[in-house]
Amino acid sequence: MENRKTILHISEVDIALTGGMGRVTHYWKTAFESAGYNFIHVGPAQIGKVAHKSLFGWKAYRYMQRNRIKAAAIIVHEPAALFFVSQPIPVFVESHGIESRNWERELKSGMHDHVSFKTRLLYPVWRLLPCRIGLKSATKLLLINNEDKLYAKSKFRRREEDIYVFRNGADAAGPSAQPERFTVLFNGSWIKRKGYEVLVESARLLLGRGILVHYLLIGTGKQAEEVLGDWPTILRQFVRVVPAFARDMEAQFLNDASVVVLPSNFEGQPLSILQAMAAGKCCITTDCCGQKDFIENGKTGFLFEPANAEALAGLIAGCFADEQLTQRVGAAAKAAVADRTWERVSSEVVQYVTDHI
Repeated sequence: MENRKTILHISEVDIALTGGMGRVTHYWKTAFESAGYNFIHVGPAQIGKVAHKSLFGWKAYRYMQRNRIKAAAIIVHEPAALFFVSQPIPVFVESHGIESRNWERELKSGMHDHVSFKTRLLYPVWRLLPCRIGLKSATKLLLINNEDKLYAKSKFRRREEDIYVFRNGADAAGPSAQPERFTVLFNGSWIKRKGYEVLVESARLLLGRGILVHYLLIGTGKQAEEVLGDWPTILRQFVRVVPAFARDMEAQFLNDASVVVLPSNFEGQPLSILQAMAAGKCCITTDCCGQKDFIENGKTGFLFEPANAEALAGLIAGCFADEQLTQRVGAAAKAAVADRTWERVSSEVVQYVTDHI
């Protein structure tokens, strides 16, 4: 299969509108095809099951060889990059949050204390080493936020001109009203990295101040019983859990929210926050990663230090007490992301890649 205008894309997810990386790939594919390119995606659906995640890159490489794919350029997600960076064509390593940076952050915070010695020894070899080789050796890097950019420049001695920080998009949203009862929306997996413990602690602090609000937790990936087990008994009746939802339901959930909260410790460029801003919602999230690239603190949203439940509680309390503030910040947020259509941000990626082929 030979085509001088073929873009080969490799990542560990299938193209789908329901997930973050899968959604990004969907729009990149559409944009490349609109520009006249043949976009070949190689993911789990193409290579089938693998005995271990470390084998994905090798199987993707073998798929390319068996199908005699001759591309003008390769875009490869960082864990699979090892097998592609030596190709005699431009190779762009794509990252949705540099994995070695997150690993180092978790080590410093003690999050790996419960992890087995075997995992702590082997994970950096089978998972992080291929990422590092790819990020160091690729022709160009497609990174998702400026913190990752600074890390790549420092850790891998990458030049400014070899790094492109791409933008994620958001779907257009109609007008959104404030709900009758004050509701905090959390849209994300119920895992430590997303900061759920900080959210629960902030709810305890608010209750201690006599502030009782409702919580809508969507896309948790865990059933209500398990999620509610992390909440104080007195608050559980004010918490609604939606483990999974269809994409067309997101707008309704956002309409039910007074504010949207993401207390995450590590992100790429959270689609949940971008979509909430596009819906005109006031967002409260951590002052790190991609969030700080597109939120102007106090104007288009609120930022607080990761793991600081007291600060989160204070920001929620401020919004609870001042509906005009939340509406004003929400309106500014909507205006700030108005240019982030998927068509536009994906076309920006196409332009960068094709300029360097």
